Amino acid sequence: MKKPDESVMRVVKYVAVGGSTALLELVLFRLLFWVTGGNVAISNVSAVVVATACNFLLNRSVTFKSTSNPVRSGVLYILLLVFNTTFSTFAIGWMVNAGLVPSLAKAITQGCVVVWNYFLYRNVVFKD
Repeated sequence: MKKPDESVMRVVKYVAVGGSTALLELVLFRLLFWVTGGNVAISNVSAVVVATACNFLLNRSVTFKSTSNPVRSGVLYILLLVFNTTFSTFAIGWMVNAGLVPSLAKAITQGCVVVWNYFLYRNVVFKD
């Protein structure tokens, strides 16, 4: 049996790490949205911060097995987090105000973030 290509395995790991942390983020978002009485900003920012910490550690050590400077990777990761959080918070708010269910709005923005993050993680953030 042929061993899977390294790049295919990296994508599989990225999807597994991302899927599990996305689910964590979505569940936290929905719980916090309920607890805060519908505050999108507080719910989204809080959920993103917790899930992102888990995601950074798992992607650095498992997916990309990065040996690059952890401070450099951390700074780049945080910059991307700020962009993603700003984008998703405004996009979710806009979609919820337009009548979309909050969980669906959150899932749509997460899909966008997943795609561009893979390329940025591989080529910029965790590049050795």
